[in-house]
Amino acid sequence: MRQTRRFLFLLTLLSVATFGKAQTSFDPEEGCLNVVEVSYAKGVGEYGDGGLSANYLHEKFINERFSIGPGIGYSHHSNYNFSAIPVFLSTHYFFLDKRFSPFVNLRIGGFAMFNKDNVGTNEKYSLSKEKQGFSLFMSPSVGVKVHITPSLGIMASISDEAYLVKAFDVNKNDYKSRLIHSMGINVGVCFQIKGW
Repeated sequence: MRQTRRFLFLLTLLSVATFGKAQTSFDPEEGCLNVVEVSYAKGVGEYGDGGLSANYLHEKFINERFSIGPGIGYSHHSNYNFSAIPVFLSTHYFFLDKRFSPFVNLRIGGFAMFNKDNVGTNEKYSLSKEKQGFSLFMSPSVGVKVHITPSLGIMASISDEAYLVKAFDVNKNDYKSRLIHSMGINVGVCFQIKGW
């Protein structure tokens, strides 16, 4: 099974590499930056919560180093046992207009919560039955981008994802609005679609 996965991964990389030219970076005049990524995160802090997530971003280049656009994702949180669909505005700033470039990214928006299982138990990692006023989502990250072809690359980053929820505070014995944080490792594929 492991050998089959490796073979498919190498075959995909080799077949994709044949479609490009020797350009070193995305051309801001021809299309948008699209990113599909997956993430694994661990909770940070006393009430932090980790889990798995996936995101899709579609950003327009303002210049060679800066892009901005909408994004949508899915995440599942292990301790609080809920799923979320964040919808956000995403910006990337690339420090170099080269094949290899470090970058910073900021995502900010809101999220819809569903599949809540741990509700109203008055225990740690319990969510309130009352709806949160505004479900804030934000995630700053730092990472690197490496091009395989002119229009295809790989991005890897470390992020701090934060979701505003109404959760039980064991010290105050009440439900309070709080940001639950997680430190994530993100790996994704970035590609450019001409004409978008």
